[in-house]
Amino acid sequence: MDIQTELQGDLLLVTLTGKVDLSSSVRLLNQAFDIAAETHAYKVLFNGLAATGSLSTLERYELGSKVAAHVTQLGTNPKIAFVGVSPTVNGFAVRVAQNRDIAVELFRDVSEGLAWLSKWPAPEKPGSISPQVLLILLALSPS
Repeated sequence: MDIQTELQGDLLLVTLTGKVDLSSSVRLLNQAFDIAAETHAYKVLFNGLAATGSLSTLERYELGSKVAAHVTQLGTNPKIAFVGVSPTVNGFAVRVAQNRDIAVELFRDVSEGLAWLSKWPAPEKPGSISPQVLLILLALSPS
């Protein structure tokens, strides 16, 4: 399997091609999350429509758990849309990752995945004050 990445602002688009296998899937998905972390992309869309083949149920479990562990270790909490169709993608690895508190959803169409990602607001930058906290501070400050 191979990947191509394209950064579009805060969104990293990842296109998966070729025949899937567990080893390269884990390596390449983790590589994509490393790129997202380095570029501060907090939204990631994986387009797996051009990928072929399938993994066993146990391999799907391993894929979901290993990639979720890597994302958790990075500490970036990205929002992830995964686009794919059966038999290559059946949603089991996505469910495994969801059960590990990863914000990921499965879609059958790229436009649906992009629409879902667009609903997520940009995360606050470290050290910034949210508008709600700023209003409270202004209300508490002496006139």
